[in-house]
Parts: sequence; structure tokens; C-alpha cells
Amino acid sequence: MNGRSPVIALLGAAALVVTACASPDGDVAGTGDDATTSSAPTAVPSTGPPDGAAGPTSTPDGPEVPLPVAKGSDVDGLVDVGGHRLDVFCTGSGEPTVVILHGWIDQPGLKSSHFYGPLVDELGGELRTCYYDRVNVGDSDDLPGTQTPEMVVEDLDNPMTALGEPGPFLLIGQSAGGMVASAYAVAHPDKVAGIVMVDAAFDEESIIEDVGMVPEGASPCDPENRRADGEESLQKIDNCAMYRWAYARREQRPAVPLVYLAAEREKWSTFSEFGPAWTGAIIPLQQAYAESWSPGKFEWVDSGHDIHVEKPEAVADAVRWVVEHRSG
Repeated sequence: MNGRSPVIALLGAAALVVTACASPDGDVAGTGDDATTSSAPTAVPSTGPPDGAAGPTSTPDGPEVPLPVAKGSDVDGLVDVGGHRLDVFCTGSGEPTVVILHGWIDQPGLKSSHFYGPLVDELGGELRTCYYDRVNVGDSDDLPGTQTPEMVVEDLDNPMTALGEPGPFLLIGQSAGGMVASAYAVAHPDKVAGIVMVDAAFDEESIIEDVGMVPEGASPCDPENRRADGEESLQKIDNCAMYRWAYARREQRPAVPLVYLAAEREKWSTFSEFGPAWTGAIIPLQQAYAESWSPGKFEWVDSGHDIHVEKPEAVADAVRWVVEHRSG
């Protein structure tokens, strides 16, 4: 959720490599959350949460959330999703429920609670807001093997169902969390009320690689990068499979509003190592992607990659725009 990983950055960067996420300090390319073994460009690793962000809220083995949960009650702990537990936080009330999807975290001990406090505070409880740590992250349980797109999607759906949150959800995909939003939207289109992409990766980035715009060895679909992401990284997610899985199902995208917030101070097109074809194509692709939604808009934010930390009010305003423009 903070920082871009190597493959991720390319996904996320063009969102194709930006599987990486924002780093705890708001760095780009491999900072903070981003894995040091993942396939996207990396910057200076960060060792802790951004200034003013909340620290860990629970110990590694607890507390476990007793189910069922009363409607509108706060949640902060481990939720049993059948076979494993995920660390989930929810607060506030109001519809639709907002679910924040964290970026690429590849550093043991880091978790969503280190990054999203400023955004939750900015929303001020006007909408119910949740976030969770994916498998192998923070206090969530570890699972062996590579996470498939289906597994990642159900690990968003299952804790919400267990907590009695039927949706539809307003998804905030931050950095690599955008690939989770992309996949969930085509898997459960009836459960999506709208999307806010926060300098995020998205499935259409895969077309840049398919037409040969990504240099050899830089793509998330490069065999070595796939192995690093799916087998050696903390999250063990095959980013190539995630993007291609969601893009292949793009006809199932829901007709909902989407805002793509782009970091003006750390544009994806600055990743010159991906070559002139890639850097020339990525921002127009982001803009066209945003405009293809119903309705959709692309917006520059005077911020670095971690817009949710530097300018949480911009993300909150995007959420309100989606709520205002959703149908029904």
C-alpha cells in the first residue's frame, strides 16, 4: 500500500508493473511496503509508518473478532474466513461501505493500520470504512504457496460477508491494491458501488506488455519476476496472473463511477527504465481507462505516490464524488 515494487511498479506504474504500493513514508518504487524481492523498481526502503500514522493495533495472535457483529459496530481484530484469519478494521456508519485495499507490503510487521489512519479520519465516519490485511501481511494468517486471483478476490469478499457487510462496496485501490479492485469488480460486479484508484495499478496495463512496450526482464510476466512475486515475496501473489485474469473478464466490469487519482510529483511516466514506448503510453492509458467508466474521471493530485497520507482530503473528495454520481 505504499511504495512500488519492481514488477509492481511497472504494473502499478503503468499500473502494469505497479504491483507495488505506497511505502510507509510515501516513497515510490519499492519503498516501504514494496517487496525487496518483487519485480518493480525500488527506492530507499522504509522501516516504519509515516509520521502521525497509527501503529499496530493488535498482537500477532489476537484479538479475534467474535461473530456475528452488530450492525455499525467497530471491528478491530482477526476475522475467521474459513480456514484462515484476516486482520480487519471497520468503523463509522453510512452507505456504501468503503473498503480500502492496501498496496504491496513486503516487510514483516507492516500492516494497513500503519497507513490509512489519516484517510479514515478525513472521512470522519460519514461512511462505514473498512480495511484489512491480505494473507501473509501483518497479523493475518500465513498461507503456503502462491495466491491465485480467485484466492485474493475471496479474501476481500469473505471477511465482509462474515461481518454482515453485504455491499455493494466503494473500493479504494491504493497502488497495488488497484489490481485487487480490478479483479473484484469483474468477479462480483453486483457488489461494487464505485471505485477510487489512488495512483494505482489496473488490469489494462497488461496490454502494454502484450504489444511489446515493456523491455525484456522488466515485466511482471517475466519468468523470474513471476517467481519473485509469487514465491519469494511476502504476499506471494502472481501479479502477472492477477492483471491478465481481470483483463480477460473486462466485459464484466460494473457500470459504476470511478476516479483515478494520479500523483503529479511522481508520475508513472518518469519510469524511463521501461523505455520511451512505455512511458509515452502509460498516462494516456490511465486517462482512457478512467474515462471508460460510468462516469469516470482522471485527476492529478499535487502529491507523491502516497496520496492517502500526503493529501487524504483528495481521496476523501473522490469518494464523495463517487457517492454523488452512483446510480440508485
